[in-house]
Amino acid sequence: MFYILSFIVALLYVFFDVNYFLRTIFTVVIGRLFEKRVKITDPTTIYGFCFTQDLDIAGRHMNNARFVRDLDFSRFHFYDRTGLYAEMRRRHTDAVQAATSIRYRRVIPIFTFYKIESQLLYWDEKAFYVEQRFVTPHDGFVRAAVLSKQVMLRARADEMVTTLCGGQVEKPALTPDLDLWIKSMEASSERLRPHKS
Repeated sequence: MFYILSFIVALLYVFFDVNYFLRTIFTVVIGRLFEKRVKITDPTTIYGFCFTQDLDIAGRHMNNARFVRDLDFSRFHFYDRTGLYAEMRRRHTDAVQAATSIRYRRVIPIFTFYKIESQLLYWDEKAFYVEQRFVTPHDGFVRAAVLSKQVMLRARADEMVTTLCGGQVEKPALTPDLDLWIKSMEASSERLRPHKS
């Protein structure tokens, strides 16, 4: 029985990123057990630790891909703690990560704790624009800053915000960097569209 179980676990690790799914479940469950729900306009926070599996080829700090991977855990936590995930299920919709822009400011060294703060900055009819920050608690330094666009399928993002806030909510002003980023995506979309000659 032990050998069969070991073989099944080995197959799962070969064909699936088991640690990704375990970390996602762990993050959401811990949030539900120990954290209160927050408004969709409030920030949420999860914590991480740079371990040996996170290192780049130099072996001293977190590799770039791990930053992007951790954004998923923070996003799932944000969806769950703000009630957005429940509202998406109620409306029979889903979200697609349409764009991500990450600015690396300083490395996260091995054996260092960090936190990821997620905050809804802006929304329109189709999408949520979220900022996520990697911060080292011992010095408060923002190690990486991320902007992401999350598009709602089969539902209006602005209506979801209104519902989650219990009525009318004032949309925040666009920050200068987010405004430029949105315009750059529009320019990129225009450039990538096939043009008839």
